[in-house]
Amino acid sequence: MARHLFDEDKHLQLFISGSEDAFDAIFKRYYEGLLQFAKVLLPYPTDEAEDIVAEMFCTLWHNRRQIAISTTLSAYLYVSVRNRVFDYYRKRKTIFNLPEEVLAETAGEDHQQPDHQLIYKDVTSQIRQLITGLPPQMQLVFKMHRYEGFSYDEIADLLNISVNSVKTHMFRALKILKTAYPILPIC
Repeated sequence: MARHLFDEDKHLQLFISGSEDAFDAIFKRYYEGLLQFAKVLLPYPTDEAEDIVAEMFCTLWHNRRQIAISTTLSAYLYVSVRNRVFDYYRKRKTIFNLPEEVLAETAGEDHQQPDHQLIYKDVTSQIRQLITGLPPQMQLVFKMHRYEGFSYDEIADLLNISVNSVKTHMFRALKILKTAYPILPIC
């Protein structure tokens, strides 16, 4: 019911004309959801999510007169946060790293010998590079599903895409990874 009380178009028009009250209402309405969304997209608990969302709102305020929204305000904000997270990855050339303890646990007993550890680390590094080379949306879907454990439905909701798109991204990512590294036990 509260959802119908928030007139997105009205608040957007007031915001664009410079109304701080409208900006506050938009901020209060979307901040928590955008923050959670940013946290999902980032690789580990970090303050970067708060910084990204805060910077997005700051930029939004400063550029309010030039904003051209062709979708809903909500979609525009979520896409803005997503793009800022992608920028964060590009600037830092960050890949999704698994802690060494997790790698050691999943490696099995055979990988405890020094030469096996080196081979395992080399293979793991190559896999990470392959994942990093995936197109951004495909990479994001793959990481959310494989590393964060999100279901296809959850990913579709978070990224505002269809479940079939999520399935397609996963299928293509696995196909690319298996083609590049045929001995991978990914499936």
